[in-house]
Amino acid sequence: MEKIIRVEHLDFHYQNHIIFTDFSFSVDEGSYIAISGPNESGKTTLMRLLTGYLPSKNKIVIGYQYIDSSQKEEIFSKLGIVSNEERSFLYESVYRELCFPLENLNMPKDQMEKRIIETCQKLQITNLLDKKIQDLTKSQKQKLKIALAIIHHPAILLLDQPFRNLNRQDTIDIKRILKELNQQEHVTILLFSQNLEDTLDADYLYILYRGKWLMEGKPLVVMREDKLLNRIGLKLPFMVDLSLKLEFYEVLDEIILDMERMVNTLWK
Repeated sequence: MEKIIRVEHLDFHYQNHIIFTDFSFSVDEGSYIAISGPNESGKTTLMRLLTGYLPSKNKIVIGYQYIDSSQKEEIFSKLGIVSNEERSFLYESVYRELCFPLENLNMPKDQMEKRIIETCQKLQITNLLDKKIQDLTKSQKQKLKIALAIIHHPAILLLDQPFRNLNRQDTIDIKRILKELNQQEHVTILLFSQNLEDTLDADYLYILYRGKWLMEGKPLVVMREDKLLNRIGLKLPFMVDLSLKLEFYEVLDEIILDMERMVNTLWK
């Protein structure tokens, strides 16, 4: 399988503070990878390096090009980015903001309008098209950020806490959309979050700690190391934590994530 992202022997520091030393990893094309870790583990720095906001000195390859290369426009046309930083939107209106990434692709106006409607319907935000961005709630702004990330049909999504400010139902809906993009359209997803609940849909989970990989594997396999995760400041999802406790007392023999199924199992 092709490696669509490669980080090769990366060294990075802020002044005298070393973040990464000889750090390497790769992401297979079409995979759904999650990276979690406590505060100051290096997650945000790695996200900024992958998106080209910080120089990586030709140590990061996206597709077949270094992220630091002069062909940044070509690289960024393949990327959809949701940053955890407060986004400074370029335009006053939601509609005009959504036009911008498509105009950069020289998309004809009729196709552009169709794409905007399709994306807004997918995210259930068509009611926001005639609104000013300054009038949106935090939740609506977060959905707009996700819309901007996926509207140009990127090959890769780089997501930093994409479910921030979303309620439970919105989070469920966005997780479903991401899973569909990954499974049906083969979009590669790299998701960063300190919240392990956000990582459950991923194919593979890395735990980053002090600039190094502490653990890796299938999310539920990694989460069985609950004592180590708790020690570094990561909290297990409620249903995973409950399942592990019930396993310890031999009430369950597996991790159950669905509450209704959990209740039915316990009442048998």
